[in-house]
Amino acid sequence: MSPLSTTLPTSPSEEPRTAMSTTSPAPAAQPAPQAPSGPVTAYLPQGGFARAVVARLAGPGDVVVPVDQGLVSAYVPYAERAVLIADPDQTGLREDLDTLSFTRGMPSLGVELFPTELRCGPLVVPGRSACYRCYDRRRRQHGYRPLPTEVAAELGPLEQAYAHHHVVLAAGLIALALQALDRQTADSADTAAPADTADTADTANAAGGEEPPEIGGQVWTIDLVSGITTCSRTVAVDRCETCSGRYEGRRDGLPALAALLPERRREVA
Repeated sequence: MSPLSTTLPTSPSEEPRTAMSTTSPAPAAQPAPQAPSGPVTAYLPQGGFARAVVARLAGPGDVVVPVDQGLVSAYVPYAERAVLIADPDQTGLREDLDTLSFTRGMPSLGVELFPTELRCGPLVVPGRSACYRCYDRRRRQHGYRPLPTEVAAELGPLEQAYAHHHVVLAAGLIALALQALDRQTADSADTAAPADTADTADTANAAGGEEPPEIGGQVWTIDLVSGITTCSRTVAVDRCETCSGRYEGRRDGLPALAALLPERRREVA
């Protein structure tokens, strides 16, 4: 009688294993970065309301630089226009925005939420419109009294409570202002007129030419109680040190750069 042949079960460790490849898979192809389809906008938010508006408006090619601790122009990268959204009466931020705008020669816009109104403007176009300082002086001429400087310094920014529809309204006003800027820029002549417009009409008539189209200076306001929307234009103050053409040389950043490079001073001069 022949012995029975038995097959011993193989241990789990002896089961065939799938060969593992040590070659890492090829990385997935990344799409090439696309250039922005429209103008690059630098959004400068200050406060919770501003951040909510920017989150609704900013596109993939835009720049967002919070300015809760102040606006430093060196921190703002290249952009074709700047939009500052802040609490009311942030005069320091607005003047810093003017400086950034006129130094770089790019349009700028400021938006403020007051307890009973939403104010967007003025739309500042360097060399073509009035600046925020002119706007602030005109408002004071008509009786507006902002928060005293010492109170603002002690208490800091007073954030306004806001609702969702306030954010939507602010985003709509900003979009309207930027559309007006793009439309007016496209329709205007390539040559820019000086910001002092008092003698522009007389000069144009004397030369037999036409006055260039007016760009910028608009202020849009929504009354949050009645819902009435208005638009007015800011009149430049005579001899304003910020936007007047006679002080244009002071806003040139080249001499300041030359002061940092003494060996190049003669070349710049």
